[in-house]
This record gives sequence, C-alpha cells and structure tokens, in this order.
Amino acid sequence: MAAKTKPIPNQVFVGLPWKNVKQKYENAINWLSIRSPLFFSIVGRDASQDAQDLLAVIKIKIDTSSYAIFDATDGNANVSLEYGYAEAREIKRALYLSGHKANQKLKEQPIISDLAGKTRQQYKNEKTLKQLLDSFSDNHPYTKRFEKFLNQEFRRKSKGDKKRARALALKIIHSCDGEQQVRREDLVQELLADQNEYDRTESDNMIKKLHKAGLIYCQKGRYSTIEIA
Repeated sequence: MAAKTKPIPNQVFVGLPWKNVKQKYENAINWLSIRSPLFFSIVGRDASQDAQDLLAVIKIKIDTSSYAIFDATDGNANVSLEYGYAEAREIKRALYLSGHKANQKLKEQPIISDLAGKTRQQYKNEKTLKQLLDSFSDNHPYTKRFEKFLNQEFRRKSKGDKKRARALALKIIHSCDGEQQVRREDLVQELLADQNEYDRTESDNMIKKLHKAGLIYCQKGRYSTIEIA
C-alpha cells in the first residue's frame, strides 16, 4: 500500500450517488461555504476521463482529506468502494442516508450489504441535510480552531466589524479550496477586486493573523504562497 498522504486539515471528501442526491449536496455545500471554513470535496468526472483515472483522483482526494462523508442512498456501488478504501486508509468517516429510503433495509440492497452494520445518520430533505452538514462542521476540529481564533482576535470589535472579519477570513481560507497552495499576491488581487472593497492592508493583516493562529501557512518573500495549516 502506498504511503499515506498528508491530509489538508479543512478538506472533507464527499462520496455520493449523483442521481437525485448530488444537487442537494451542492446546494447545501454552497450554503455552508459562507458560514464554514471547511471545504467539502465532491469529485466529478469529465467526458475524457476513464474509470481508472477517476478512481485515482478519488483515492488522492480521500487520502488528502481530514474526514470523509459517504451517502449510501440507493446502494451505489462506487460509494461502497470509496467507503471501503477510506476505512482501509483509516480516514475518519461518516455514513449518511436519505430518509425517504430509510425504511428500506440495507440488507435488501446487496451492493452495500457490507455497510449494513455501520452507524449512519439520516436526513429527509435538503433542509435537514443542511442541518446535518452544519452540525458536522461545528464539531470538526478545524472549525473549532477557526471559531476560537475569531473569538479571541475580534471579541472586542463591533458586530459589523466581526461580520466583516469573518467574511474576509473565510474568503482567504476558501481561496485554497481544491488547491495545495495559492500565490499570496494572486489572492490579494482577488480581494482588492472583491465587492466588499478589502484594501491591501486589511487583506495582509488578516493573512498574518490566520498564519499566526496556525489556520494557514504563508511563506515569506515576494513570491510567497498560502496553504491550509
């Protein structure tokens, strides 16, 4: 077995059946992106990608994730395979199941019979899925570090300043979504063009604070890069 890859602390792999489920997750993840510092990674398949290439990408994403969520709705074969890989790699994981399928016994779905004894959490619709993922985020170690940082750094600021600081910190963290690292100057330029009109000083100060808090790592120098820490 290959050597285990260093995980990205805020990355969460999401394995799911695309039919009837994928859109719910995408909507929930988009909703969470302005509230949570976590990056929920759903691996897609492009037209030119064969199954072997896709599996290789999925393995890398699982290996570089701090946690993995698998949706067992409809007894999808790929989800069962991905779950087994994450289990073998000792990645922390959770199993979700859509409520409208919950009354069906997993043993009647042989493709995921190996998951029948696993603890799973159920959701009924997109709203309850959002609640489930929101609760997951609240209890994730990276979110706890992020919230502690905000509370300590901005506890004496006004409500408006706290809201602005939170939004900026999330933008900086999410700039690394799906990337091992990003160029600091590219990120600052994006923030300068943001509708919230962040200036260079404000952006640089937040990057320094996040680095000092251990939430990101920023190299020194003119061509420095930023990555999740």
